[in-house]
Amino acid sequence: MEKKTARRIAWAIAGVVTLVIAFVFYATFHGATAAGGNASAADDNAFVVKGDSIEVSDDGLAPAGIQVATVSTADVPKTLTLTAKTGLDMDTVAHVSALFGGKVTNISVSLGQTVLGPESAGGPTKMCVIESNDLAQDKANWLQALIQVKIDEQGLARAKDLFAANVLAEKFLVDAESQLMKDQAVQEAARQQLMIFGLSDSEIDAIRKEAAVEAQNASKGGTAPAKPQKSIDEIRRERMGYVLTAPRSGVIAEKFVADGEAAVPQTPLFTIADTKLLWIWGDVYERDLDQVKKGQKMKLFFPSEPTRARECTVDWISPVLDPNTHSIKIRGILDNSDGRLLSDMYGTMLVTLDAGLNSIVVPSDAVVRVGNKAFVFVQVGSAGGKTQFLKTPVTVESVGVGLGTMDTAVDAAVVGAPAATASGSSPILVRITRGVTAGQTIVKSGALGLFNEMAQHGN
Repeated sequence: MEKKTARRIAWAIAGVVTLVIAFVFYATFHGATAAGGNASAADDNAFVVKGDSIEVSDDGLAPAGIQVATVSTADVPKTLTLTAKTGLDMDTVAHVSALFGGKVTNISVSLGQTVLGPESAGGPTKMCVIESNDLAQDKANWLQALIQVKIDEQGLARAKDLFAANVLAEKFLVDAESQLMKDQAVQEAARQQLMIFGLSDSEIDAIRKEAAVEAQNASKGGTAPAKPQKSIDEIRRERMGYVLTAPRSGVIAEKFVADGEAAVPQTPLFTIADTKLLWIWGDVYERDLDQVKKGQKMKLFFPSEPTRARECTVDWISPVLDPNTHSIKIRGILDNSDGRLLSDMYGTMLVTLDAGLNSIVVPSDAVVRVGNKAFVFVQVGSAGGKTQFLKTPVTVESVGVGLGTMDTAVDAAVVGAPAATASGSSPILVRITRGVTAGQTIVKSGALGLFNEMAQHGN
């Protein structure tokens, strides 16, 4: 009996607790629903949609995050950003190589050194000496040819005297003349061979004078007079060395040889370039090629001078597509008279595709995109504590803003545009080409919320 009574009491207590919990839950849920209904009613009262326009109460602007700005025009160019790479101006490059094999000695220039060509006062600059057995042999042939011609001239003179005295027949006179002509041809060929080595006329004439003395002494059976003592360099030069000189003025851009190495004919030993001008290269993808034209302006930025913008123009567009990258090379000629840029430096290239005169540029948040359509909200009235906005279709395009023009776009394109986003970067900008005119006031922040409100009301 006592146990049954205890169970009844326990069940009664549990029932009371359940009723209390249910009542509290019902009261809470009912109160929250009522509050939500009031908030929804308040939101509905803040927005009134009429066709393509929407009215917002002045009290509802701030909670909806709506900010407006008056549109103005500015010159904001449309640019294409590319990776840039410097290169030597190949129109001013000279590859210096040995015409004949030999041993490279007495290198007198170093990488980066300025050299003078034969057209400059004090030029040409001596670059190195090449000891060549070929040169030694050609010099010997030249000397031998000179001596032989001298001997032939003397023999012809004697033959003429003897023929005049009726001692020799005419045949011997003709033979002497013929031999002289043959040896003169051999002499000229030997001279041309020395000129190929780079010997000047004065240097060849010096060999001529020496050969004439030797020929005279040889014809008299004597010996050449003692020569003055010369330096080792001069003796080597006379024997087998020829000097390689700079063919043009410029800077030693490349050096491929060290003292004592072998010179292989037609293999470059040095590269001379006029680095006052550099080529600047960029790669344009197929989708952008139709926008790039010769004569367009370019701005160049390099990590070595990040605050400086160098300028040039597009002067050449390759007619060939790179099959690996599917890009087309463009080139400009960059002034490097200060010598601060080097070949093969990387940087950023901004090609101005369009000057963008009197452009209307707005933050991308001001534009609502639906499929291939775009809209902005233009303020068309404000009265009675309400502001009216009209959903306006617009045509937009990307600006492609890069280094050196971003500040101008942000500060001048839209009055009241924020200088930077919360992340610290500049806002993304778009150009409106149709639908909005200067002087109109548009929603620059909160446009998507207005669009959603119109969509909820069936517009």
